[in-house]
Amino acid sequence: MTLSEKHLRIFLAILVLLTTLTYYHRNPTGDDAWFAEQSYWFVKDGIIRSEFFRGLLGWENQLLVSHKLFLLFGAGLINLFGYHLPVVQFVGLLSFGVIIAEIIAYIRNKEGRYGSWSFLAILILIFSNRLLIKMSFENRPELMLAALGFGSFLCLNNKRPSLAGSLIAGVLAGLAMLCHLNGVIYLIAGFGTLVYLRLYKQALLFAVAGGLTALFYFTDIVLADNGFAIWSYQFRNDPATQSAFGWYPKLIVILTFPKLFFESPEQIALSLLLVFLLWHQRKYLRALPVVLKVYSSLLIVSFWLITKHGSGTYMPLFIPFMLVLVYELYRSNPFKNWGLAVVLAAYFGIGIYGTIEIIYKNFSSEFLPVSYKNLREKIPTNEKGLVPLTYFFNEYDRHPALLSSENFKHHAIPTANPSAQLAQWAHQQGVGFILMDYAYRPEDFYPKPGTSSLPSYRLTYFDGRFAVYRHSGNTAH
Repeated sequence: MTLSEKHLRIFLAILVLLTTLTYYHRNPTGDDAWFAEQSYWFVKDGIIRSEFFRGLLGWENQLLVSHKLFLLFGAGLINLFGYHLPVVQFVGLLSFGVIIAEIIAYIRNKEGRYGSWSFLAILILIFSNRLLIKMSFENRPELMLAALGFGSFLCLNNKRPSLAGSLIAGVLAGLAMLCHLNGVIYLIAGFGTLVYLRLYKQALLFAVAGGLTALFYFTDIVLADNGFAIWSYQFRNDPATQSAFGWYPKLIVILTFPKLFFESPEQIALSLLLVFLLWHQRKYLRALPVVLKVYSSLLIVSFWLITKHGSGTYMPLFIPFMLVLVYELYRSNPFKNWGLAVVLAAYFGIGIYGTIEIIYKNFSSEFLPVSYKNLREKIPTNEKGLVPLTYFFNEYDRHPALLSSENFKHHAIPTANPSAQLAQWAHQQGVGFILMDYAYRPEDFYPKPGTSSLPSYRLTYFDGRFAVYRHSGNTAH
């Protein structure tokens, strides 16, 4: 072992330790709770639905436009271990582990052995990537999609992909689409790559296997009464994508698509490194593996054309491919210069700062489920509540019904007094209490902290952070 490899191993060990510390008391995001609630109802009722968003597009009856395989996986964990926060966050961690194993397998295929300098370098890039570390312990589907999609690519990553490899690749790409409709990009990229290579038998087998697997997405739609009409209605009117329909919004998305890779420092870090290497190693682009070049290009172009929202949240779908492109580009002609040093310094600076920031948040504040537990004596259990999404952990079963504050957002209209509108809407929904969190999930429609009353509600508890408003009249609705 050379001295440089020893230093790399020490650096990697430090990064792995820091990453592990980010998982201790990692507070939930709204998405952690939103997807966990859907999985919860599948465990309880056998269908995906949401009480948090009752009154919105019929989601309280059944949510047909959903990330089905991802939610079923979460439901399996909830069924085994309960709906505690770390249980659903573990979905991201498992996917993260699979992605690491897949990237290692890619390099192993190139290097012919484990333990080389390249393995250490790629692992260091992985464990200092702020976006990967953050999403590796979140209950979101992107890392699961990336694991399945990159696995599909690996099955095709040969000069002449086999029929068996094409079959498995199609199944994996279809499973990615079952996790999230965005997974269709792996079906497009895989099929397009095989056609480009003129391997028509493999392309047909890939398409059949992937298409049949993806058809399972429609299982609950077929079984539901008037399922296709409901699915179409929910798809067209989903608040997350409703504003993206039409030629003009789509044009804006297409024109602003690059922001997906440069939205914030956590996206910029890897994007900048890849762009730098593409420019510096431009003479060697032809030497890159054909399957990697074609597949990656089709992946980006297909997502560019189909996406309704070019958010940086979706960048993990491409990160495994970006990392192996970085590996291949550097490997084509290894070099050292000040430009690379600056770019790497920015990459590690952004990553390590971001990781330490997560750790600091974990250790500097009370774990949110504990905060909610400490509030129990202040909150009635026999009344319907209006609460932050994150209140799901671990309080959901303690109330007859709960609506989320985010639900109100989708019903609110511009007004000079949004907190009064919130109270009026809550009253109309038969809400007995309202919980507000001014620190972790502040909202624009919250009243000024300490406000003693709202229409139909009075303040019964306030500690500087949490406020509880009780209905001032008859709470039995």
